[in-house]
Amino acid sequence: MFQRQILHLDMDAFFVSVERVLNPDLRARPVVVGSDNPLGRGVVAAASYEARVFGVHSGMALRQAYRLCPKAVFVAGTPGAYGEASRAIRRLCEELAPAIEMASIDEAYLDLTGTGRLYPSVGAVADTLRRRIAEELGLSASFGWGENKLLSKVASARSKPHGLLRVYPGCGRLFLAPLALRRLPGIGPRNADLLARYGLTRIGELEILGEKRLYEALGEVGRVLYHRARGEDESPVVVHAPPQSVSREHTYETDTSHRPTLSTTLSLLSERVAAALRREGQRARRVTLKLRYSDFKTVTRTTSLAIPADDDRTIYHAAVQALDAAYTRRVRARLVGVAAADLTSEPWTLDLFEGDRAERLERMLRGVDQIRRRWGFDSILRGRSCG
Repeated sequence: MFQRQILHLDMDAFFVSVERVLNPDLRARPVVVGSDNPLGRGVVAAASYEARVFGVHSGMALRQAYRLCPKAVFVAGTPGAYGEASRAIRRLCEELAPAIEMASIDEAYLDLTGTGRLYPSVGAVADTLRRRIAEELGLSASFGWGENKLLSKVASARSKPHGLLRVYPGCGRLFLAPLALRRLPGIGPRNADLLARYGLTRIGELEILGEKRLYEALGEVGRVLYHRARGEDESPVVVHAPPQSVSREHTYETDTSHRPTLSTTLSLLSERVAAALRREGQRARRVTLKLRYSDFKTVTRTTSLAIPADDDRTIYHAAVQALDAAYTRRVRARLVGVAAADLTSEPWTLDLFEGDRAERLERMLRGVDQIRRRWGFDSILRGRSCG
C-alpha cells in the first residue's frame, strides 16, 4: 500500500498579488484590499506583507487598518480577476495531479499518492507548479508536503512566502508540538482563550492534557483537536464538485432606504451571480434575497423559479419582488444580497418557441461573458446596474 503523499498549495497574499498583476505600480508598496475608502466601515479582505508588518490583517476594520498604516494603498478589489486566476491555478494543478480539491479560491490539496513513476518526487511537482504559476500568472505560491491534509496545510503556512516545507512520515507530532495553538486548524480565538485557562499555549500540550480532559472542556471538538495535535487526519482529498449555491452581497457605506439605489445594487449583484452560475455550468431553481437593516436585523425571502435560470434578468426580477415583500420596516438598509440555490446542470426542455428564445438569450450571454473575460466584468453592464 502506498504512503499517502498530499501537497497543499497556498497562494501568497493572493488578492494583493492579483491586484499587483493588474497594476504593477502597487509592487513593493503596502496594499490593503477591501475598499478604496479607508474611512468606510468595511473590513480588510487581504493585506500585503508590507502592510502586515504594521499589524494589518484580514478581517480587521478598514479604519483600524488606516490608523495602523496610513501610507498603505487601499483598493476595492477585483473579484472577477480573482476568480479567473483561481481557475487558471486549478487548470495547472489538474495537469499534474490525479485528484485535486480546491479548498478555497486560493488554496488546493493535491493527492499525489502512487505517482512515483510519473515524477521524481512530490517536491518536483511543487517546483513545477511554483515556476509555472510565477511565469504564466505572475503570482507566488507556497507549498506544504505531508502524509495527510492536516500536516500539509500547516506546513504550507510555515513555508510562506514562496517556499516548500515537507513533514516526513511519522514526524507529524514532533513537527506540530512546538507550534502555537492557533496554528492548528480548528482552533479559533474562542477555543484558544478557553485552552489558555488551562495554561495551554502549544499544540503539543494538547496531547499531554489528554483526550478525556479535552472532551470535558470542549466536547466532541476536544476529541478532534486531540487527534489533530498528534498529526492524525484520514480525511480524503475531495475532487472539485459544483457549488451548492452562489451568492453575492453588498454593504453600503451609508445606510439607505432609497429604492432606486437598492434596485441598482440588486441588478449588479444579479449580474454577478448569473455570471458565476454560467462559469460553473449551473442554473438556479431558487433565488434568495438577503436584507440587513441598520439595526442589524436580517431577513431573507426565497423565490422558486418556474424554469431554472442562469440569466441576470430572471434573477433580478425575483430579487426585486422579494425586496418588495421583505422591506416592511421604516428602517434604512445596511446590506443587501442575492443568492442562487438548488442548482442543476441538466438542460431544461422547452417547447419550440421557448427553445428559440432561449437559444438567442444563450448566444447573447455567451457574448457578454466573452467581453468580460477579455476586458473585465465592469466592461459591459446593464444600464440599471450603473445607477
